[in-house]
Amino acid sequence: MACQRSTDSLAAEIGHLTSGPVLNLACPNATVTSGLRGPQDAGGRSVPAQVGVLKQAQDLRYVVVAIGPNDVGWIDFLQYCYGVPDCSDRLTQGEFDYRLAAFDRVYGDLLIDLNELPGRPQVIIMTSYGAFPPGADCADTRAEGYPGLDPVKIGLLNDRNQQLNDVLAAGAQKYGFAVADPRLAMLCEKGTDGLGPDLQGMADPFPFHPTGIGSLRMASSVVRQIVPPASG
Repeated sequence: MACQRSTDSLAAEIGHLTSGPVLNLACPNATVTSGLRGPQDAGGRSVPAQVGVLKQAQDLRYVVVAIGPNDVGWIDFLQYCYGVPDCSDRLTQGEFDYRLAAFDRVYGDLLIDLNELPGRPQVIIMTSYGAFPPGADCADTRAEGYPGLDPVKIGLLNDRNQQLNDVLAAGAQKYGFAVADPRLAMLCEKGTDGLGPDLQGMADPFPFHPTGIGSLRMASSVVRQIVPPASG
């Protein structure tokens, strides 16, 4: 499959926790415009718009929408902060503000689509998790030959991620949608439950993406928001 959906994906973990069938439409690097509301090119193939597929699905009980920071080009800001001594300049701040405002507009269109889905399934919007705790300092904050991240840069990145989450939560509230707010162990934090890290580090295949354990924790935050079917 072009989207390479794994057996420990968020959708799969939700299915395991609810013991019910799930339809996994997630695709790496999807954005609202290219993936959710419009077709997405993945591996040289055109993947149909996820909302379009949802409109054709039968008997939907709930829909979970996980919107990461891809929509504001998060990797650009992350790489920039790793590569320069100070990434809080006015030019990149202005670019972030512009991208966030553009996202707010297309997110509003997505919310309208979700609110008009046939059968009115419950909609759950998932917020974006953070990668580093304040003051983090470990191998994952460093980059050979580059300044890497420091507490000031991490604070800036966390603040921008919170601004994205504020937009996500405000839109969900406007339409009465539920919000799932996953709490994952961040990079540089020492795990206490012996289950391993929640996020992949710089030496892993997909840095900053959730591990299997991380996906399970995210699924748990979603399942707590699902309204059980009416009895009778």
